[in-house]
Amino acid sequence: MRSPVPTRLRLMNKVRAHLDASFLSDAVLALPSVYYIGLCAVCNIRCPYCPRQNFPDEVDNGLMSFEEFKKIIEYLNYAEIVFLFGIGEPFLHPQFFDFVREAKKTGIRTSTNTHGMSLNAENREKIIETGLDEISISFDGADEKVFNFLRAGADFKTVVGNISALQNLKKERGSLTPELQFATVISRHNVRQMPDLVQLSRKLGIKKIVFTNLITLHKENAEVSVAKTDLFADSYEKAKLQGKRLGVEIEYWPQHPFPWKKDPMPEFDPERRIRYACPDLWRLGIIDRTGNLKSCCYYENMSGNVFQTPVPDVFNNDLSRALRRSLLDGRLMECCINCGMLRRASVEIARVELENADAALAEARASGLLADADICLLESEIKKYRTFLKELS
Repeated sequence: MRSPVPTRLRLMNKVRAHLDASFLSDAVLALPSVYYIGLCAVCNIRCPYCPRQNFPDEVDNGLMSFEEFKKIIEYLNYAEIVFLFGIGEPFLHPQFFDFVREAKKTGIRTSTNTHGMSLNAENREKIIETGLDEISISFDGADEKVFNFLRAGADFKTVVGNISALQNLKKERGSLTPELQFATVISRHNVRQMPDLVQLSRKLGIKKIVFTNLITLHKENAEVSVAKTDLFADSYEKAKLQGKRLGVEIEYWPQHPFPWKKDPMPEFDPERRIRYACPDLWRLGIIDRTGNLKSCCYYENMSGNVFQTPVPDVFNNDLSRALRRSLLDGRLMECCINCGMLRRASVEIARVELENADAALAEARASGLLADADICLLESEIKKYRTFLKELS
């Protein structure tokens, strides 16, 4: 995996990101280290369980302009990776590769997602030419029948052919990028194919699969979910064994399968306050194509608009801080229940992250890219957070 280019701003932000990850304050020192930028909210296939098919009147259809993107490009100088996609097929944006080129100028790692039909000959050439680092391919079936149903409008044979052609072009050009991975949504339709998907990925030269469970948007589709079932657990274990044998990395990203189901909220006890935290609220910038920023995929309210207000001001405004503070005070939101990102904001986590901040500072100092004043400032910030930790302990 190609690392982002180390720069003064990026190295300083990395130290501060570790301090933020200690969850000792609702204010953040760092700017987002990870961005999702939804530059294209248009798609040309019809996945049956996608919000586009289930809520067609509520889903945005539009494009971020290149001029709008340039308003936020400077903040990528601080970040580690940018995912150039949202709820749409990014390659349908006529200026997609201009976005990639502009992002690459900052030295950041670039990634995108595709249904695979867009990996045609013309785009394959541009992918190699721009140096796009990573592509995640939505691939939900190990055979033509299942794939073509779950990715209606895409074609199994075409996508497999496009992947093979891109891998061959990489070899011809001596390019290590883009790294390819499968992103696979598991449901009752394809759960038994998980080991077969691992085998197919290896055949196509893809060395990583990220499995996630289907989010059922309507009660009528509840039976399609296999989340937390023995069937899923058994198939996932077989997939992991297959991955270990074939050298394919397997990852599982749990999501709440029933967002319409109102789970009981844990009772808030002011006498026995539990400090919660979510790493994304302290590090993630999700920007939709209209410029609205939030730090959680499931929380509906936006923190502000970065086309109108600078990212640092939005990321640290009253709304953003109140959201973090609610978790630190032990008050969960409905969208937090059953979320895999939720964790306890423990003293142990804080200690580890302060040690990580020390290590990141040593790395930054050794790079020779920081001025003495930069190092002194970071040392004072680490000292301040050690005081926070002492007070918490």
